[in-house]
Amino acid sequence: MGAMFAALFCAQVIAALGFGHHFPWSVPGLYAGIAGPDQERPGPIGFLLVLAVGAAGVLATAAWWCRADHHR
Repeated sequence: MGAMFAALFCAQVIAALGFGHHFPWSVPGLYAGIAGPDQERPGPIGFLLVLAVGAAGVLATAAWWCRADHHR
């Protein structure tokens, strides 16, 4: 839960600083337009970073499940 709040906080701060279009956790909000009209819209790099982070999460979860102790 703490990691989720930390990611949300970082997404807000980084988007406010103007670098949100390259930060994967800020891209959905910027794409939806909730940050306001003056914020830069995410481009292909932002969307690729979102896909890369999502793929890394899926692979890391699958690797953890393969190595987890399921004998308890």
